[in-house]
Amino acid sequence: MRYCPEAVLPMFQVITIGSALVDIFVHSSQFASQSSERDELLCLTSGDKLDIEGFRVFSGGGATNTAVGFQRLGFQTGIICELGRDDLAQIILNDLKRERVMTQLVIAEKKEQTGGSIILVDQVGGRTVLVHRGAASLLDTYDISPFWLSQTRWVHLSSIAGRLPALEKIFQTLTRSHEVGLSWNPGKTELELLRTHQLKLSEIPCQIFFVNQEEWQLLGSVQAEVLENFSEVVVTAGKAGGMVYVSGKPAWKFLSQSQSVVADETGAGDAFATGFVSAKILGHSTRIAIAWGVKNAGSVISYYGAKLGLLDRDRLIRAVAEVGDIETRLETENLS
Repeated sequence: MRYCPEAVLPMFQVITIGSALVDIFVHSSQFASQSSERDELLCLTSGDKLDIEGFRVFSGGGATNTAVGFQRLGFQTGIICELGRDDLAQIILNDLKRERVMTQLVIAEKKEQTGGSIILVDQVGGRTVLVHRGAASLLDTYDISPFWLSQTRWVHLSSIAGRLPALEKIFQTLTRSHEVGLSWNPGKTELELLRTHQLKLSEIPCQIFFVNQEEWQLLGSVQAEVLENFSEVVVTAGKAGGMVYVSGKPAWKFLSQSQSVVADETGAGDAFATGFVSAKILGHSTRIAIAWGVKNAGSVISYYGAKLGLLDRDRLIRAVAEVGDIETRLETENLS
């Protein structure tokens, strides 16, 4: 079942596809951390009842984060994601409607449970995430509308839990729709499909491909094939910034925005992708797209949750203008 509140058929400028979750942040100074040889551990005593300083509830997931991001940047945005028909779904839908994201393509299944996560945050900002993806991991081919994908200007695809038939339908539809752009921020399950050649890179009509440094390493031997097939490949590295490859070659190196206070890094990647892609849709250069991505991500990590800090277009343009020389202040270095 789909939510279709409007009688008039919509026209989307951007459609986002991916997960929709509810994120619950739990903060406590009583969460103890301990170092091991390999990792930093969050330690809790079994059977204890701990006081917490607070908790916050937000909608999350790649599809909702980017949908709100594109809508704030001035694009009429629709979203394809899967929910249950429960209270958590209503939290997500209320957020989307508040932000004027169109929900006609949202799938709501009565027998499924909306996905959610609990993020345990210790006194120094360290976090441990418990995730139940639920309905967010259950998109099927019949949930994907070729008609609407072929009518939009741009599709931004985030992780759909490696649902191979759905991925193939999306890519086949967009291959036939030559005027529709595609950006893709895959999850680890999709990266495994690429690495094992279950998805053929030559058959994916992707213009902009986003991964972080860890994900880039997971691609291993297919990195060269990724660079060969996708026009722009953006590899982010958190505080260290990242690299943009253009036409298979390293073209731009950048640092992230300097932050005196980082509240929460959740959604930084989605915010960067939203800013970068929006600039590209509007015809800006890669250099400007990097600036939009960096400023949008920098704003998001100043707040808890993935949406509160997302900038609208006027604020983003002003923020970039205040930087002055982008290459100097953002330390963006043209390597081509």
